[in-house]
Amino acid sequence: MRLLRATRPCCSGGVLEGRYRAVTCTFRLKRAQYPIYIDPSVNASRANWAYVDRAFPNQPYFNPTDGKPFAVGRYSDPDGTWTRRAFFQFTMMARTMHPNTIINSATLRTEVDWAYSCNSNSRIQLQRVKPFNRKTTWNNQPSTQGGVLDTQNVTGGWATCPSSTGVEFDATAAYKWGIDNDASHIYLRLKERDEQGISAWRRFNVKKNPPKLVINYNHPPEKPVTSTISDSLGGVCSTDQDKPRLINDTTVTFNAQLRDRDSYWVGQQVKSRFEWKSVADDTALGTADSAYVTVGKWSGGSYRPVTARDLPEKELIAYRVRGHDRSNWGPWSSWCFIEIDTTKPDSGPEVTSTDYPAGDEIHGSVGRSGEFTFANNGVDQATSYHYSLNDASCSAEIELDEPGQSVTVPITPRRDGPNLVHARISDAYGNSSECGLVYIFTVAAPASPVSHVPLDEGEGTTATDAMDNDRVLTATGDVDWVRGRVGTNEGSTQRLEGTAMEFGEASGHLRTDGPVVDTGQAFSVSAWVRLEEGATENLAAVAQDGDRNSGFYLGYQHSGGGRWVFKQAPRDTDDTQVTHRALSTEQAQIGVWTHLLGTLDPESGEVALYVDGVKQGTAVQETPWNAEGDFVVSGAKYHGEHIGTWLGAIDEVRVWDRVLFDEPFIEDDEARSEVWELANRPTALEGRWKLDETEGTLATDSSDQGLDATLHADPLTAWNQAVNEVTFAPGVSLDVAEQEHLSTEAPAIRTDRSYSVAAWVRLDEVGHNSTAMAQNGSDHSAFYLSYQHTYEHDNWVMKLPPEDRTGASGWHRSLSDHSPEFGRWTHLAATYDHALGQATLYVDGMAQAPVEIPEAWQANGPVMIGGALFEEEFSDPWAGDISDVHLYQGVISEDDITQIRLGYLPAN
Repeated sequence: MRLLRATRPCCSGGVLEGRYRAVTCTFRLKRAQYPIYIDPSVNASRANWAYVDRAFPNQPYFNPTDGKPFAVGRYSDPDGTWTRRAFFQFTMMARTMHPNTIINSATLRTEVDWAYSCNSNSRIQLQRVKPFNRKTTWNNQPSTQGGVLDTQNVTGGWATCPSSTGVEFDATAAYKWGIDNDASHIYLRLKERDEQGISAWRRFNVKKNPPKLVINYNHPPEKPVTSTISDSLGGVCSTDQDKPRLINDTTVTFNAQLRDRDSYWVGQQVKSRFEWKSVADDTALGTADSAYVTVGKWSGGSYRPVTARDLPEKELIAYRVRGHDRSNWGPWSSWCFIEIDTTKPDSGPEVTSTDYPAGDEIHGSVGRSGEFTFANNGVDQATSYHYSLNDASCSAEIELDEPGQSVTVPITPRRDGPNLVHARISDAYGNSSECGLVYIFTVAAPASPVSHVPLDEGEGTTATDAMDNDRVLTATGDVDWVRGRVGTNEGSTQRLEGTAMEFGEASGHLRTDGPVVDTGQAFSVSAWVRLEEGATENLAAVAQDGDRNSGFYLGYQHSGGGRWVFKQAPRDTDDTQVTHRALSTEQAQIGVWTHLLGTLDPESGEVALYVDGVKQGTAVQETPWNAEGDFVVSGAKYHGEHIGTWLGAIDEVRVWDRVLFDEPFIEDDEARSEVWELANRPTALEGRWKLDETEGTLATDSSDQGLDATLHADPLTAWNQAVNEVTFAPGVSLDVAEQEHLSTEAPAIRTDRSYSVAAWVRLDEVGHNSTAMAQNGSDHSAFYLSYQHTYEHDNWVMKLPPEDRTGASGWHRSLSDHSPEFGRWTHLAATYDHALGQATLYVDGMAQAPVEIPEAWQANGPVMIGGALFEEEFSDPWAGDISDVHLYQGVISEDDITQIRLGYLPAN
């Protein structure tokens, strides 16, 4: 219930002219003062008022501005006789015009300013009249409509009178008339009944307390909307009794949103009442009320639940709800229908597969999706099947379009050997069978790629597929051979020169005659790519053509902010875009060998991109399709045209007819996932300085990169002095007092990608840090393969500064678990694993505690042997001997370190 105050504007009027001076006595109540405000209240838009006077029958008095009180009745003295009536225009309040508004009362509140005496009678009548205007006079005043609304005998008025000066008139009928007739205003008149004796003259205040129309109204709660009515089993109200909500519990909590228009202005206490019945015989089954709650502000609301218990099964039940606001009940909602059955299916679904038949015989491959058919196993009302592979969670759901139908879905095994399918059935009521073992099949080990293009030819215009010698990729356009990311072993070193193909012309690409993989099934594709400056469009490193579009695009998304991308079109037509995009989280780096891997898993529809072994963005391909055209290196097909030729070099292209997983297949600390292996191995030798020279100031790089190091020392004392007592290989002796060292003219590796370092060292006893090997940035070296003496350490260390800035703090250190043995030849190695974000030190082949590296940075300065750079100055000179220094791009294994310790290269 709410009260509104329709306010007549504070205008002046009712002034007697001539010599008459009335004594004004304003009566004030100490306990209350009219008008009484009950929130919410609202001022009406400016209305009008007027009075007429028989003494001046043609004179209008419309909205007088002198601020004097107005008078009603008859008064006479020697100066004349006056008979007056007052008229008021009030706005119909919009909030009361709603169809469900209940008008309890409309009260015209006035305050008497003057009366003839304290015991005289003045029977003032309130009537509804036709509209008045600024031309209204005694002679043309509006006629009354519907008779007298209310009569009040106003006896008070003087300050000494014991009664209140506040007078209220019942205008309810007039206000309801306004609502019923959709009026914008109502017009009221105050008139003394007899207009005879002068003692009935009354004067009313129009300045401080003008007449006000107070509407006492209420909006009952709104009719609940069925879309907001639900049961605790998760379903929204069904108003179709032929399609009731099917649920599996005889105890149900009904819930509905209640709304009340009056909550827009003031808090409203509302409760819900639910009732339910049996539809068959229209028998009431129960009713329940919620507690009252302050509902949310209109047009919002609040939910009020009740619980129904012991509901009957297997019969149609109807329920509905309405709200109560402590004054009135709102209308009932429409009926909602439910049916209950708690009987569970006896068994799970029947599962079959021709791709992976049941039994011990191996089929398929890890990561290769197969089709599995689920049947209802006698549960004709089955609405969904739930399954899981190799655990008993039954977490994957297959929703059925028709009850009880069989459905075939792809499932991708993630391990070899026996694979177990657990499954259960859910019926239309939500009842479920137990999650149990329903099918066992055996999976073969991870299959080799279906295509591997090493690009090791180094010359010519063709490239051979190592997985199928009859499959040849033929070059079109401008192609060239350049130094690649990795190549095959050749003799005592790794051959890298000429193991990648570079594409320069807009149409330059390699192409097979026909496809290499079914892109509508599970597949993975990877390549090492190097992107050069100047890309102005989307580029594809690897693709496979369809009729109008390629089945996939692995490459560079220029329109996506310059990021790496693996993407697919939803279909092979010209009316579609390549919308399913898995983008890298960071922009593509220019001029850097980067490993890209894209996978499609039909079971989940996930399209995933990995960059340098780290998973990036994903997308969902809901409509996989098979591109049956040529396999292409550099460029792709889009709307029938070859576009996006690669700008830069491509190496080591591989394709699998299965999904590659970013998790090891075995539980072992040294085990790594296939994704990790591709990005980090085989390693690429980027520098090896045996330091077996006998003279001169040049130390030869025996890798194919040819990054020779300059000796900053006396050759007579540096060479021919050191011999490794373990491998019997020579080395270099460096004088710490002279800060002797070796350095290259350029960097050997990317220090913001995975890399590995190794060296044999013999350290004399020193009282400071001493670095065997580093690669410099502008302020610091990116890594220090060192002896750590400061900060109370006495350890071998692989340390990395967090940034290339003087004053950088929070350095990362992988420390040995023991102190160095001075004067003894020790083999030091270290790896930085970009995919895992870890650096690990190895001492004589034994791994030490790794350290987390949140972010690595690229050092573009020279390699330094026997020293490092610290805050822009040469630092940490070596004291002793160094032999056989290695630098690799990628992560060497413990077996690789064993090979390197013995003087060999890793077997890639």
